[in-house]
Amino acid sequence: MFPHLFTVPGTDFIVSSYGFFMGLALIGAWLLALLLARRDRLPTESLGTVFVLAAIVGLACARAIWLLQQGQAVDLDALRQLPAGGMTAFGGAFPALLVCVIGCRRAGVPLLAWLDCVAPAFAFGAACERLGALLAGGDFGRYVGADELGHALAVTYPPGSPAFTLHTFTLQGLPDVTEAASAPVHPVQGYEALLGLVTLAVALWLRRRRRFSGQVFFAAMAVFVVGRALLDPLHHDASPEVAGPLRLAQIAGFGLLLVLWIGARVQAGRAASTPGGLRPWEGGPWSPKP
Repeated sequence: MFPHLFTVPGTDFIVSSYGFFMGLALIGAWLLALLLARRDRLPTESLGTVFVLAAIVGLACARAIWLLQQGQAVDLDALRQLPAGGMTAFGGAFPALLVCVIGCRRAGVPLLAWLDCVAPAFAFGAACERLGALLAGGDFGRYVGADELGHALAVTYPPGSPAFTLHTFTLQGLPDVTEAASAPVHPVQGYEALLGLVTLAVALWLRRRRRFSGQVFFAAMAVFVVGRALLDPLHHDASPEVAGPLRLAQIAGFGLLLVLWIGARVQAGRAASTPGGLRPWEGGPWSPKP
């Protein structure tokens, strides 16, 4: 666990691991989305603003929903804090998407054309944020015993960390807890960071081969949703089992996967019956004048 990344030379200002990687996630995702938008001949001036507004709304909603789930007050001070493990990912994704819908309509840009640029940026940002959470010890994984799959990759956290507190005071008697470290847990944040990189690779690979607008977005989000659903049981606070071994987050994830599949099929059908094949990256009325 490395909650403090470094101290700014000549000052007492400490840069936290999570704060650094969250900043990298936001700035890197913004730059990547605009780079891809420029390549797709989209108006980066207006879409840059749309991205910033979507990020602000998404983060605020993700934080607010988490606070409500924990039974805590939702006030301005609490919303300003963005601790590792203190947000709900999908709780912020849908409000951010709504901002994109409104922003694209006002800018006269096809929504899916913009989302094909946002999807790789989202994956990059998710990978950075999860790496920051791993270093900060937030949203940690469940206990993994010596005879369980994944023990070789397990990590422990020091006194004062959320994992150490949980294992020492709430789950008393858990094996392998010492005075110096928590019990070994799955580095699930690292798994999710890797998932973000895989999603990014799929999105960038598909952008070179896409046949219609939205194909990158639907495919990338499908990979991410399935991955998050499969990794849910490895969290220490995994969602409850509601249908045999299936957990609530997994059922919700597979339901969202069905929605993405239907959306992709509908868009593919529209492309097949539309002259030009719904390829807005080749230019349109929204494209900047040469």
